[in-house]
Amino acid sequence: MLTIDRLRLSLPAGYEGRARRIAALVGDELARLPLAGSDVRLDRLTLPAVNVAPGASDRQVAGAVAGAVAAGLNSAAGGRKP
Repeated sequence: MLTIDRLRLSLPAGYEGRARRIAALVGDELARLPLAGSDVRLDRLTLPAVNVAPGASDRQVAGAVAGAVAAGLNSAAGGRKP
């Protein structure tokens, strides 16, 4: 099970009205991705910028962010899969 106490997204100008929905969708997308074992505990996970195509939907943005989070978690766990 993945628990995120706080999620801070930095989105470009123009995304202010979409931020809440994108954050919620990140959680939905993470629930569908394979993540590292449950023995990983991190105080912070910092990711590089995630690039998406102009005009990307909220779900596409969330999917890209969730993919980057999953990759970061899997890397922190030494590449182990669930």
